[in-house]
Amino acid sequence: MNLFQDPTFIPITIIFLILLLVALWQKLDRYIIPLSIVYAIYAVLTAFTIEKTLPAEILAQPVDNKSAVIDIIGDGVNLVEIINDSSEVNFKKDTVNIENELVKTIPDLRVNSLLFCESMIDSIRKPINIGNEFSTTLEKVYCYSGIRNILGKRTILYEWYFEGKYIDTIPVDIDRSVHWRSWTYKTIKNAQVGQWYVVIRDELTDTALDTAYFTMINE
Repeated sequence: MNLFQDPTFIPITIIFLILLLVALWQKLDRYIIPLSIVYAIYAVLTAFTIEKTLPAEILAQPVDNKSAVIDIIGDGVNLVEIINDSSEVNFKKDTVNIENELVKTIPDLRVNSLLFCESMIDSIRKPINIGNEFSTTLEKVYCYSGIRNILGKRTILYEWYFEGKYIDTIPVDIDRSVHWRSWTYKTIKNAQVGQWYVVIRDELTDTALDTAYFTMINE
């Protein structure tokens, strides 16, 4: 059985050789035999696992790309069903519908955190006095977000609403990051007592990523 069918075999072999060279260089002869035994056991178990993974008749069977239905909606590409050559596949969705479905999913653009606070420490990007109820004596209310973005440079829209009515949109440019921290703020008037909310939206796809609520009260 070809051990190279296991994707972990080459990296582990390289690590083993490095450890072996270090042991020889440092004259740690007592570690050479245990390392070799562990690697030999790994190689035997890997070969046995590969051999038992698929029956021989399946391994020998050529793959027909036309007989597979691939699910491309999600984080990866998964083979979901093998269809016999005699089966008829009816693809009712056209290319536009599939692209729209992909846009709705956006697996690599999502909001990790979304909250409101009284102020921000810009130098360390830290929100201060987090809450969902604020007094109108405050001059500003800040909306802070942490966004996972693996798609590259993007413009995120902070849409502010008061009592269900649209108030303002503030665009923020973000870059590629697993947790890009950004924020906007809104000056609240004394008369604007009641429920507020902010919608985080991707400008390119017009997809609403998340929504958070807070309340302004008189004190």
